[in-house]
Amino acid sequence: MGGKKRPTLSQLAKKAEKAQQQQQQAQAKAKKKEEAGPKRPAQSAFDKLLEALSKDIQSMPIVTVYEVASKYGVKMTVARKALRALRDKGDLVLVVKGHRTEAYIPARRAAS
Repeated sequence: MGGKKRPTLSQLAKKAEKAQQQQQQAQAKAKKKEEAGPKRPAQSAFDKLLEALSKDIQSMPIVTVYEVASKYGVKMTVARKALRALRDKGDLVLVVKGHRTEAYIPARRAAS
């Protein structure tokens, strides 16, 4: 019986004031973002890593996720995504795939 208790008038007023402040902050943030102007497309760190990797992998006999992560100082997941992207691009060939690791060789070496 009864039901949910209703907020007092002061609680309603505080809630309305807080909602109004949040709305003003959101509008100010949107206005500030518009004033900043369009951003030029910057090259991401991942794209830079892919470029560096595509140059370096040609001289490596075998490429693993751990080697890339330790050489370039990136996380293992980033290294794994980079190697998979290079595989999809055609620069690497997957040789061994285990439960946790993947080993690749350069496409030039795989063709010969």
